[in-house]
Amino acid sequence: MSRSTGIETVDLATRWPLYLFSASEPLVVLLLVLGQPQVELPSAGVLLALSVLHTVSCIVLLRAGLAHYLGGRRPATSLIIVPVVLTLVGVLASAAAQHGLTADGGLRLAVPDAAAALIFCTALTGALVPLLRSSWLFGLVAAGTLAAGGLEFLVGAPGRQVWAVNYFLVAGAVAGTYRFSVWFLGLAWENDRARDVEARLAVAEERLRFARDLHDVLGRNLALIAVNSQLAAELVRRGQDGAVERMLDVHRTAQDSMREVREVVAGSRRADLDAELAGARSVLRSAGITVRVIGDGALLPAAAQAALGWVVREATTNIIRHSDPSTVRIDLEVRPDRDGAPVVVLRIENDGARSAAEGGSGTGLVGLRERLAALGGDLDVNTETEGRFVVGARLPLDAGTVSTVTAERTPG
Repeated sequence: MSRSTGIETVDLATRWPLYLFSASEPLVVLLLVLGQPQVELPSAGVLLALSVLHTVSCIVLLRAGLAHYLGGRRPATSLIIVPVVLTLVGVLASAAAQHGLTADGGLRLAVPDAAAALIFCTALTGALVPLLRSSWLFGLVAAGTLAAGGLEFLVGAPGRQVWAVNYFLVAGAVAGTYRFSVWFLGLAWENDRARDVEARLAVAEERLRFARDLHDVLGRNLALIAVNSQLAAELVRRGQDGAVERMLDVHRTAQDSMREVREVVAGSRRADLDAELAGARSVLRSAGITVRVIGDGALLPAAAQAALGWVVREATTNIIRHSDPSTVRIDLEVRPDRDGAPVVVLRIENDGARSAAEGGSGTGLVGLRERLAALGGDLDVNTETEGRFVVGARLPLDAGTVSTVTAERTPG
């Protein structure tokens, strides 16, 4: 069953019992009329006709109220006035249907008459439930109970001192049942909307991951292709050997790019820290830059390796694109932070920085910050004195990994 079919089924299973219960009003009134020892057909016919009209108006109001409760427009005033007026007329018709006024002008009511009036009032109460707050709904039931008790006191017929109690029990039960059903229906639709939003966010997150990974994967590889192809052109221009090897490097890099793009599409791309460090060393040395790598991340947790591997890749790309460096130093170490908890620190420093803005405002660094923030880490990018540009990444570690990683820290 699809999600949309599921919520529609819940909606129908909640709405229609309310509609059917409200539609039973004419049947109940008919049974009350037929239960009278003496039935006056004209009065009974008028009462039944009123109950049918009242039922239709209450169902229309209930349907409009449910639409409003679920976020639609508020029902027109006429949809509320019509059932209210019909309720008042129905109550008066119930009183006059069988007993009405006595010969001396006194009011005389019987239990069936009061029950018919109760049906009209409770049907209206149920129809108003989606439009009223719980406090207002309780007040409506309380007002009807007081009215029934006052009428009971005025009539003073023996054996009839239960009208207020009956009204409170019946109207209260109808109000409570309708309120719970309406609340449940609203909760079901709210949950459906929340799931829809969650699905949209998942799609947006996947698109963001794809764009970020594609940028990170192609950025360095395209920079490497540009460097090697430029070097090959220079070697050919000067008539020196080595151009073929450079073009073979370009070919290998292009093949690696295609493989990595396929991995990005499949969602399985993970950056290996040691592989990225070796790749950075190779790319930078190909560009004629002196590189020193200190530290070994092979025994770091997989999540930390992946995040720091992307940092190495993006920083290397930015160095080639936005700097004219002669030396690059990459340091990887584990040390305690201010609270004594272990953190792994990656620092990538190069000279020949053109500007801090060029190196620090790209979308790649924004993606790195997001990756590190997801693991509780942070990224710092700044330009130091003498044109030295520094990218620093910090990630928290479990205490059990400290001695192992520190012991593996060796110069590269």
